[in-house]
Amino acid sequence: MKEGEAWRHLAKDAVKRQPSFPRAPELSYPAMTQSSQTANHDATRPELADQVRITILGASNLPRVSLLHETSQAFVTLRAQDQTWSTEVAERSKNPRWEKELDLIGAAQVRFEELREKQRQARDEDSGYVTFNLQMDSSSNPQPSISIRVHKGLTAPKPALETAQANISSARDNIQEMRAGPTLPTDPTGASGAGSSAQDAVKAIASAKEVKAFYETTLASVEGFVKIVDAFADIHPYAKAAWTALSAGYKIAMAQKDRDDALAELLESMSTALNLVCRFDKTARHSDDKDVILQVAKKTNECALFIHEYTRTKSFALRAAKGILSNSGDEIARFKRDFDTLRKNLDTGATLSITEGISDVNDALYGVEESVKLIGQNVDRVAQTAIIDKLPYAEGATWDPEQVCLPDTREALLEDIWQWIKRSDASGGAKIFCLTGVAGSGKSAIAHTVARRCHEEGLLASSFFFSRDVAERNNPKKLLSTMARDLARDPRIREQISLVLESDQSLATAPLSRQFGPLIREPCVRYASSTPLVAVIDGLDEGYSVDLLKLLRDGIPKLPQSFRLFITSRDMDSIELYLSKSAHVHLQTIDLGTGTNLRDIRTYTQRGCRSIAGMHNLEESWPGEELLDKLFDMAGGLFQWASVVLQALEFSYDPAAELVTLLAGLRTGLSAEAKMDEIYSKVLRACDWDNLGFKRDYDLIMGAILAAKSPLSVSALHALHPGISNISKLLFRLGALLTGWRYPNQPVRILHLSLRDFLTARTPSSAPFYICEKDHSQRLGLLTLAFLNENLEHDTPGVGYLDLDSLGIPAVSKNQISEELWYACEFWTAHVLETEAPAPPELVELLQYFLSARLISWVEVCTSVDIFRGFQRVRTWIQSAFHGDISLMDNELNSRLGIALANISERLSYMDRREEALLAIQEAVVLYRQLVRGHPDGFSSDLASSLLDLSNRLSELGQREDALLAIREAVAMHQQLAKDHPAGSSSDLARSLGTLSNHLSALGQREDALAAIREAMALHRQLANDCPATFNPNLASSLNNLSNQLSALGQRDDALAAIREAVALYRQLANDRPAAFNHYLAGSLHNLSRRLSALDHREEALAAAKEAVALYRPLANDITAVFKSRLANSLWQLSIALWDLGREEEAVAAKKESDMLKSSQVSNA
Repeated sequence: MKEGEAWRHLAKDAVKRQPSFPRAPELSYPAMTQSSQTANHDATRPELADQVRITILGASNLPRVSLLHETSQAFVTLRAQDQTWSTEVAERSKNPRWEKELDLIGAAQVRFEELREKQRQARDEDSGYVTFNLQMDSSSNPQPSISIRVHKGLTAPKPALETAQANISSARDNIQEMRAGPTLPTDPTGASGAGSSAQDAVKAIASAKEVKAFYETTLASVEGFVKIVDAFADIHPYAKAAWTALSAGYKIAMAQKDRDDALAELLESMSTALNLVCRFDKTARHSDDKDVILQVAKKTNECALFIHEYTRTKSFALRAAKGILSNSGDEIARFKRDFDTLRKNLDTGATLSITEGISDVNDALYGVEESVKLIGQNVDRVAQTAIIDKLPYAEGATWDPEQVCLPDTREALLEDIWQWIKRSDASGGAKIFCLTGVAGSGKSAIAHTVARRCHEEGLLASSFFFSRDVAERNNPKKLLSTMARDLARDPRIREQISLVLESDQSLATAPLSRQFGPLIREPCVRYASSTPLVAVIDGLDEGYSVDLLKLLRDGIPKLPQSFRLFITSRDMDSIELYLSKSAHVHLQTIDLGTGTNLRDIRTYTQRGCRSIAGMHNLEESWPGEELLDKLFDMAGGLFQWASVVLQALEFSYDPAAELVTLLAGLRTGLSAEAKMDEIYSKVLRACDWDNLGFKRDYDLIMGAILAAKSPLSVSALHALHPGISNISKLLFRLGALLTGWRYPNQPVRILHLSLRDFLTARTPSSAPFYICEKDHSQRLGLLTLAFLNENLEHDTPGVGYLDLDSLGIPAVSKNQISEELWYACEFWTAHVLETEAPAPPELVELLQYFLSARLISWVEVCTSVDIFRGFQRVRTWIQSAFHGDISLMDNELNSRLGIALANISERLSYMDRREEALLAIQEAVVLYRQLVRGHPDGFSSDLASSLLDLSNRLSELGQREDALLAIREAVAMHQQLAKDHPAGSSSDLARSLGTLSNHLSALGQREDALAAIREAMALHRQLANDCPATFNPNLASSLNNLSNQLSALGQRDDALAAIREAVALYRQLANDRPAAFNHYLAGSLHNLSRRLSALDHREEALAAAKEAVALYRPLANDITAVFKSRLANSLWQLSIALWDLGREEEAVAAKKESDMLKSSQVSNA
């Protein structure tokens, strides 16, 4: 460890503030503050060097590390290899005092040389001690420091041989004790997961995170060892050899027995060599001989330390697990070879040179460090990816190899684009190539081709293909988040974006103007590419916004010069307005009449006809030069026009006759849009419009395809239109204009956006194929509501959990319910909201049944499968769309809805879905406010309770001031209700006072918080005396809160008494209803352990911590997102309790598991 790193390590460990424990929600369970202290452990101290006595006097200018306290509860910890000394926890102060005297052997995570220098100074000055200050690494001003007194010393250093003899005796005892240990150990402390056993110890360490944590613990420990022997400057290289012995290698448990046997043989070699040294030491005269003697003594000390560390683990299985991370067997063999060689050198009077061996050790050490770095990188990558996966990603927005240009087409244009991409430009800033053209000119095929080549050349940063038919791709909301996730393939950019998101999760769904800087510009500027980096955006006209156009104009030039943005779009006035005058934008329009474009069309049509001829067994020369020329001329350079004709021929019964019919009567000289309209009309008019059944079915199915908010499959169209038996036959007739219809479970889409415009906007309403999209959207609203009324039953996955006693929300996959049912759940509101007043009678009837019988089930399913979908917009629409004499939302329905919203908010909070939980309770508050205006006596209590829940949801999202406002309003309402109706309102008042106490405490208003919880507890105690079965849970919660507030104010004995009573109550409740109260019992046990630790009741503290961990483990497995952090904190407390009792190895295991759980929580932020 470098000198500066050693000081920083001390500064980091010296002053600690223990973390808060999360609040459990249902009973306003408190934020559990922690005030326990670390261990004052008296470790066994091997005689490694002369002793140093120091005194920790105090600290000064400690910074504020908590929003809740001006000053910190601080303690100082000093660590050597296997020893830890800690002061007591000082009272809160910026300048705490300890006056704690410690006997220290080796280094206390500071440079040993400096402590020795202070000791020499004391001896030179003939004073008892020297006092000096350690400056801590901190951004606060003035700089904090710790005052330390180094004493004159206790004993003189022992001679090397005497120390070696003592160490070899200790090593022999260590080996004997190790080999006498149990061969089948019990479950390792801290092992996670049900059924973990000693046989699983090796597997338990196998994950990357555990390996990394194990390495870090080992290396940190060995660094302390290196510092201990730093005093012997000439021995330091040999210390590195021990470091390697402890940290290097990957031996598995199967080799453990051989290692143990080899260790015994090594001990014999050590003994033989040392005995020879002791005899030779009396007669040695030459300096070379004395050097060999010193070599043996040093090697003996080194091996003794190695054996001491190796044998600390008595369990065979745990030694085998550790063997994965060390090459102990190799090191044992090397030590034995060294001693054998030393003995021979003693016999011959030669000297031993192990320079080459030291070199090998250093090489091995470098390899271990590189391996540790690699493990750390892998763990970081997984954690960062988990965070970045929270960014919305548009499904299906990427390029498609099936949609690229045909070979030998568009070559000149594609080459121009490629040269633009590769061209270096001296001017700063990114560039945009915007390719425009009429509908059907082949822009999308070009975009797919550019994206494919950039991908093949390793230049593609991202691609996004807008589509008006797909809800998440007909707007730019997911454009930048999708691009950011694509950019995160670069590990440097991934790290930066993950850090940004970790600090501000709202960026994931923020407006484009907020997202661009931290998610796109800053990572790209910081890690600018030396080669071109290309993003492809297709169909800008299908999903642009003014904000996006402004971003393209003003934001893109701020990206690095190597960044390129290739865009395709129809010609739009907006592009002319926002982009045409920008120097960084290159605008180019596809000219349909150029020779290269016409040649490409000819190639495309020739290949298409050749394929159709082979498919229908026509002559190879079909359709002949005359028809082919006519087909080419009529295409007018429009690829989409040619595509419609070729697809119509592919699905026709007689392609030869069909081609003649399609080409007959077509006009020349038309605009591109008119040409597309003409060919669409030609294809459609060939259908049997005299058949009333065909016309009716066409209108319903094509209308549904165009009006659907997300493309529906053939099977879903069948389910929503059960009266149409031949949908597949109908779609076959329209196959030239559609895609996806051949397979029952693929989404059906129109061939091109221009077809939608033709059918809904440019076709006369009198035409048989005209579609009114708005009418069909309203019709889909009726269909989806009817489908929900008929099919959303009590046995539908995700229905009914609001009536259960269990907590949380069951996870339901979209695959568990039908496509059409989920479409109805997801989009019925979007369709119905497009209905204008007055609403048709059939909609009134459907809504009345839905609201009375299906509304709550719909909320449940949506929240289980996807997200909570608010109902406020529908309620507002109902109030405006229906006559005053039509009442759909009566008080009884509103009351049921309010109860459901509060219930689901609580469950969402339990699942750590905080934003959704807030939305649900906000809707409940709005609903109850409206009800109170008309019926204050009937709904005031409900409004007050919903305000209480609102305060909790706001607090969970860090909005503490707003939370305090909400709870103060709730308390005021409950106080008035208790005054008017004392018999029935005391419980609600007590609950709101308890919540007020929590929020006051969170804002640092401790005295007010204590007063509020005392009042709440008094009310709950009276209620529990009268009706214990009903109010014991509330009393337990209040006692838990009270304990926390008392502890925070230093009233530790009273805090312990309160938490003991809370635990007793929760234990009784958990015995009767474990599913509902086990997590409350776990939390109260956790707090009990902390209260006991604070008062030095160590055995009891350990028992409570163990029980809390045991209760949290199954909860963390079942509901990982919620209880992982609580399990991590309980493991942390367990490690403290173990350390207090001197059980260091178990404490380290528990702390390691706690750290791993905390690091894995980064995806759930």
